[in-house]
Amino acid sequence: GEAVEADMYVSAMPVDVFKRLCPARWAADPFFAQLKELEGVPVITVQLWFDRKLDSVDGLCFSRSPLLSVYADMSTCVAEYASADESMVELVFAPASIATGAEIDWIRQEDKTIVDATLGELARLFPTEIANDPAWPATATQGAAGRAKLRKHAVVRVPRSVYAATPGRNAFRPSQQTPVPNFVLAGDFTSQKFLGSMEGAVLAGKLAAEVVADVAAGRPTRGIKPPDARVVPDLPERQPAGVRGDYPI
Repeated sequence: GEAVEADMYVSAMPVDVFKRLCPARWAADPFFAQLKELEGVPVITVQLWFDRKLDSVDGLCFSRSPLLSVYADMSTCVAEYASADESMVELVFAPASIATGAEIDWIRQEDKTIVDATLGELARLFPTEIANDPAWPATATQGAAGRAKLRKHAVVRVPRSVYAATPGRNAFRPSQQTPVPNFVLAGDFTSQKFLGSMEGAVLAGKLAAEVVADVAAGRPTRGIKPPDARVVPDLPERQPAGVRGDYPI
């Protein structure tokens, strides 16, 4: 409820939240109206603590699994979780809904179901390390060589995460500089070379800061990216305002 006055304002909200809060007088501008074409999709993050160290690499790995997008052994990659004796593996479980290509609506499943499916996929990725654990049916085909058992777990659901990178979406990603002179956009959905990701969020933040610094110093900016000619700002608005899809925000 606090009102703050400043010379410049930066929004770092996810695209779906920003669409909900975008003032009506701005929403009619094609620059902001194009955001209707960007929709956040569900993503699940799973964290698994094992009772022993896995044979992992120091880095983020892309997975050949149809359920696990990327994963990393945080005990190897991150000082905060460093351990020579036990692994903590963090994974992106995606696609997480039928609408985004999954056979099961995972975002609505119980934690135990998601963790069991994750362990089943990890057993394929680490066939000689993940143990056959009766507590987790998906590991039932593991051989005697596997010894690593799950010690604890956490499942984090984000109903509206990164925007859906469906064909043609790049055209509707806005520049960080906006038609509102003292308002700047950040966020991985804004126009930059990465898709929706941590890397995209970092780069978008740097580009937003660059706009603020250039304006403050009176330097030329990169300019405003013209909205795609297909944007029609007076389309019937969805309810609640700005929302596409059937996922909660």
